[in-house]
Amino acid sequence: MTDLVPLAGRFWRMLGVRWQRRPFDSGAHLTGGRWNPPGMAALYLSADHATAIAEMHQDLVRPGTLVAFDIRADAIADLRGGDPAVLGCAWRRLFQLDHCVPPTWTLAETLRDAGADGALVPSVQQAGGSNLVLWRWHDTRTAGPGAALTLLDPEAVLTGETSDDAKS
Repeated sequence: MTDLVPLAGRFWRMLGVRWQRRPFDSGAHLTGGRWNPPGMAALYLSADHATAIAEMHQDLVRPGTLVAFDIRADAIADLRGGDPAVLGCAWRRLFQLDHCVPPTWTLAETLRDAGADGALVPSVQQAGGSNLVLWRWHDTRTAGPGAALTLLDPEAVLTGETSDDAKS
């Protein structure tokens, strides 16, 4: 099993239009993702803004808003040096066409059950890029389990805590 280590730093996320007012939420639990089966919560972030943009667009350019989070976590697995066959598996094909469980889902569930808040993983969309997938997280303004996220939103535009009329 991979050691779990602390992690602190800035990570990026492209918010699709429907998530712009809910930056701490993720729809990945609805359909699944590379690192989460349907029903398992996951928040996908990137170590740099170029990777965040590439991850959101993949094969389809869509509108979005680039946001930054400062992260503090106690239990992160670093999988960036792992087996490329597992890390880069064709998870959609495996799940949707072959009707089997992708190895990334099995690994994610094993790590989460062992206490991991998330994992650092290589980007499949951006050569040399790294992503952070979180299975447990919370806004630093509230108590909760998992990684603590501070959204960098000085004008409170994304959280809707101020009206547009109050901004100068």
